[in-house]
Amino acid sequence: MTTPAFTPVSRKLWRGPQIVLASRSAGRARLLEDAGIPFIVAESNLDERQVEAEFQGAPEELASRLAFEKARLAAVAHRDRLVLAADQVLSVEGRVLHKPETMEQAVAQLRDLRGREHNLHSAASLVTNGVASFDYVETARVRLSDFSDDLLRAYVDAMGERMLRTVGAYEIEGMGANLIETVQGDFFTIVGFPLLPFLAFCRRVGLIAGVSA
Repeated sequence: MTTPAFTPVSRKLWRGPQIVLASRSAGRARLLEDAGIPFIVAESNLDERQVEAEFQGAPEELASRLAFEKARLAAVAHRDRLVLAADQVLSVEGRVLHKPETMEQAVAQLRDLRGREHNLHSAASLVTNGVASFDYVETARVRLSDFSDDLLRAYVDAMGERMLRTVGAYEIEGMGANLIETVQGDFFTIVGFPLLPFLAFCRRVGLIAGVSA
């Protein structure tokens, strides 16, 4: 469990209580920690596939719903706390792809995305007692290169089961950058959390020290 403490620097920056992060993502935890936001990690245990099966809407709306439901569920055990959750949905030509469960699925997914453009919809929701004060989704557009089978094999050998950690089976902050041709959108959205809009919200409501006019 990641539990960053209030440091002298974060005490000057962060004006609110410690956040409850309802996410197992090491990438999201790292983003918050690097931004100086103190948090603890809690499980939401949301059945994402059930939510998706019952949902009728666009992929970006699904990402937003999943983020809210994760936060809402975790908030039941953390009454009066600020509970933050996030989710990312990958869509290609309107079709939603899920995080691969096996290496075979990961390789097949990369072959499917090779030379094509796809969307990464990253959503975040900040909930207290079932009510969202921040609910936001942002989309980045990524095109993978028409990489060779040799490059794919080298990538698979180097990454191993780390490929199963992300919905696209690649990490832009690591060796996955070798597979990418172009990106439209910011780095944080691709990693899986709309960090800049969240920080702007926190400044606006006084959770983070404001900036000079």
